[in-house]
Amino acid sequence: MPNFQGYVRKMSHRGTAPVSYLWDFATYTEDKKQKEIIVTEHESDVSLETFIGKKITLTTNDEIRCMHCGKKTKKSFNQGYCFTCFSSLPENDLCILRPETCHHHKGTCRDANWGNTNCFKKHVVYFANSSGLKVGITKENPISNRWVDQGARFGIPLLEVASRRDAGILEHFLSQFLPDKTSWQKMVSGEPATIDLKKEAEKFLNHLEKNEFVSPIGTKQKLAWKRIPSPEIQEIQYPILSYPSKVKSLKLTKDTPISDTLVGIKGQYLLFENGVINIRSLGGLYIEFSA
Repeated sequence: MPNFQGYVRKMSHRGTAPVSYLWDFATYTEDKKQKEIIVTEHESDVSLETFIGKKITLTTNDEIRCMHCGKKTKKSFNQGYCFTCFSSLPENDLCILRPETCHHHKGTCRDANWGNTNCFKKHVVYFANSSGLKVGITKENPISNRWVDQGARFGIPLLEVASRRDAGILEHFLSQFLPDKTSWQKMVSGEPATIDLKKEAEKFLNHLEKNEFVSPIGTKQKLAWKRIPSPEIQEIQYPILSYPSKVKSLKLTKDTPISDTLVGIKGQYLLFENGVINIRSLGGLYIEFSA
C-alpha cells in the first residue's frame, strides 16, 4: 500500500531550523447530479524528512486534474491548471510573473476584486542566497515562507511597498544588476558561496535612493517605498543527508516511475542519489508515494 496517494499540489513546510515538509495532495469526487466536482485537500500524516535515507518509489497513471476546477486535462499549464483556467484566472495572468506590467489601473484585470485582495497589499523586496545573490518580492508572512520555497539558505528583507506592482517595478530595476531567478542546478548541487547580504542590501538601497520611480509605469505618480529598519539575516536549514551524485532532473511518467534513495529535500525539490524532481512541476498529477 502507498504511504499516500492523490493529485499532487506542492510540499508545504514548517519552520526553518530545519525545515519540516508535508505532502499536499487532493482527491476528487464527481457529483453527476449536481454536475460538480468536489475537491478534498489533504496533507500527509508523516513528515517527508522521515523518509530521508530510505528508498522511496513514486508512480503515476499520467492522469492530471486542474488544481482549480478539478476537471481532467491532458496537459498541465503553469504547473497544474487546465487551459481554460490558465487563460482566465487572474493568478495565471502574465503580470503575476512580471508584476511591473500590472494593468489593473486600465480596467483590464481578469478579476479586479482578486487583484485588490491579492496584489494591492504590502509587499516586501528582499535579497536571498540560494544559488547566489538574487532579488525577489513576496507578500508572504513570514517572508521565510518564500525563501524556503525557492531553496534559499539565507535571506534578508530590504524594503516595503504598498502593492505587488510597486515591488515589481523596483525588482525589475534591480534585476538589471543581479539575477531575479534561482539556478536550480546550483541550488540542488550543494551549499551556495558565502555572501555578505547586509553589505549588498545597503549598497543597493543606497542606489535605489538615487533614483525616482513612478507607479503605474507611464504615469507621474511617485512610487513610495521605505527601508525595513535594522533588517536581520535569516538562515534556513534543510533536511539533507547528502547532495545528489548527479544534477539531473528526473521525469515521472506512467512508463518511468522513480525508485531511488531520498537523500534530502530543498525548496520544492526532492533530492535523490541519482537526480532531483521539482514537486511544483507535477501540480495536478496523480501520484502514489511508497517507501
